[in-house]
Amino acid sequence: RIGTRASSAQPMIEAALLSKNCQLIGIFSHFACADDPHDKMTALQLERFEEGIGYFEKLNAPIPMRHLANSGAILHHPKSFFDMVRPGILLYGIQPDSKSQVELELKRSLTLKAKTVFQKGMLKGQTVSYGATWKASKNTWISTLPIGYGDGFMRALSNKAEVLYEGKRFQVVGKICMDQMMIESPEICIPNDAEMTVIGGSGEEMITVEHLAEQAQTIPYEILTNLNSRLPRYYL
Repeated sequence: RIGTRASSAQPMIEAALLSKNCQLIGIFSHFACADDPHDKMTALQLERFEEGIGYFEKLNAPIPMRHLANSGAILHHPKSFFDMVRPGILLYGIQPDSKSQVELELKRSLTLKAKTVFQKGMLKGQTVSYGATWKASKNTWISTLPIGYGDGFMRALSNKAEVLYEGKRFQVVGKICMDQMMIESPEICIPNDAEMTVIGGSGEEMITVEHLAEQAQTIPYEILTNLNSRLPRYYL
């Protein structure tokens, strides 16, 4: 994305050291395939990075701060730790690869909740939201949550995602709208201002970022980074 090729590292370092307008405080790179512990690209990148560090020794120059390891490398490649590491998705308590077999005592640090703003009864055969993609198979109840793809909750999760209320799962039905989405509760009329968990746990149930990513055919990173500034944050 940015930076220099490995073949150009030595002359760039030399020029930086000679420049009066440049202060070298660090050297870093970024792994392409560290999520996969068996990918050979990681070893090649590590080798090239170590060569870059070696140029400082050849030039008798102070070695600056060195950092290379992202979340995947923290899990699988301890030789890449150097002076510091850069956990990204691990800070959310999520492994970068959902297929990873590394056992860690990670605590999930993000919960997304919304409160119901409207309820209505639906008759069998009636439809919900744009495109009429969902039709009631029987008389049922629909609750509206004030969250949609304008907040970063992906439209691709329409008719797929679930939310939690008092430890039970309820289906998202119809197309997710810009500012709202609808939930079916076949057995009960959920009261107004009821708190529902969109991401996180309730009782013994859990809605995970990984599962949402699988449903949306994307990666957990995209689910997380889509959640934008329209959503109020509370730090505990």
